[in-house]
Amino acid sequence: MTNFYLRIPISIILSLALLSCSGDKSDFEDWAPPKSAISVSPNLSLDKKGSPILSWMRVDGETVYLEYARLESKQWSPPITVSSGENWLVNRADFPSVVQLTDSLWAAHWLVFTDPSSFAYDVLVSLSGDGGETWDEGFSPHSDGTISEHGFVSFFADGSDVGVVWLDGRNMLGGHIDEAAQDGHDKGIDGMTLRSAKLSPTGLITDDQEIDDLVCDCCQTDISETPDGAILVFRNRTKNEYRDIYFSRMINGQWSKSKPVAVDNWLIGGCPVNGPSVAANQNKTAVAWYTQAKGFGEVKVALSDNGSDDFDSPINIDSGEDVLGQVGLAPLDEGGFVVSWMTHIEDTSGELRVQYIDDSGATSPSVIAAKISNTRIAGLPQMVLTDENVVLAWTGSSGLHKSVQVLKTSVDGLY
Repeated sequence: MTNFYLRIPISIILSLALLSCSGDKSDFEDWAPPKSAISVSPNLSLDKKGSPILSWMRVDGETVYLEYARLESKQWSPPITVSSGENWLVNRADFPSVVQLTDSLWAAHWLVFTDPSSFAYDVLVSLSGDGGETWDEGFSPHSDGTISEHGFVSFFADGSDVGVVWLDGRNMLGGHIDEAAQDGHDKGIDGMTLRSAKLSPTGLITDDQEIDDLVCDCCQTDISETPDGAILVFRNRTKNEYRDIYFSRMINGQWSKSKPVAVDNWLIGGCPVNGPSVAANQNKTAVAWYTQAKGFGEVKVALSDNGSDDFDSPINIDSGEDVLGQVGLAPLDEGGFVVSWMTHIEDTSGELRVQYIDDSGATSPSVIAAKISNTRIAGLPQMVLTDENVVLAWTGSSGLHKSVQVLKTSVDGLY
């Protein structure tokens, strides 16, 4: 997992600024998050009513806070603090989340260093049984006790329990080489696994499973609830260093043997820090991902009929030397999907683009959502769809300060 740890203390301002409008047919608007928050690393999810939940890390001196707010009646609620600590990992690629899983049960996670010198850290999870108002003390879903890397978490509802998936470094043979890994070359590292567990509302940990015994070290995982159960996507890793996107389905309480979404045959000797996204509507499941198998960037989407265990041939969304990936994907209730990704313009600047795809795989022209002043700082842009609006969030900058950016636009402008 790649080290993007921010040296603290650092002055970071949360603001809302629409960096630019593209002049395309879509009318993008500012949509301000809580003004009291000072933070980085936003995450977006939806509550059970379909309203956005925005979480972030607020940095205050040596202390980091995980906070979140809900969008209620077109306004952000007052921020709620889930937890705080002084030895947290602050990272542009691996960051906390806050999600609602049932009517009353919420889950959150964050990352805590166990040995900063070897870049080892653990996942801590907190549960809330009162709708996200109060939170239990954090605990780790993994019990291996090793000083290794654990992160890139995805949650899903497992009946009345919480399902949690993470990348697990307990079998890795050596420490992480931070500087090399920042350029996608984690030399001498082997053995990152993908694991899951079930958490009861009281925090009882059961059903510890190894889903895959060798996966890419620092690409995010993603999960979607489909009519046929949960589907998990991740970047796999073969012993020959091919790193394509795979999926696994939860069937009768067990994860299925992982299979490729598509075979790109991307041969790369290190983690590209560029994972997939998955979403499902009533008819289709879609997976979006990034590859450089042909020597240049490509963003692809593949569709599958719900109930099928195979994906159609990939749709090429964008390709070229300026395509950076960091994809997002969200479903429309009536069918179709919206995909987001980043492209490079010059120096460190780039664009955040979005595009509509219908259930047949037909695409509308892509739209520039915003100019991004520093694509590296932006991390993994977040996207959800709510009330026929696309909502996007990422970490931007204003002068020397890092700042969360949020915007929305009508889905109708993408057709």
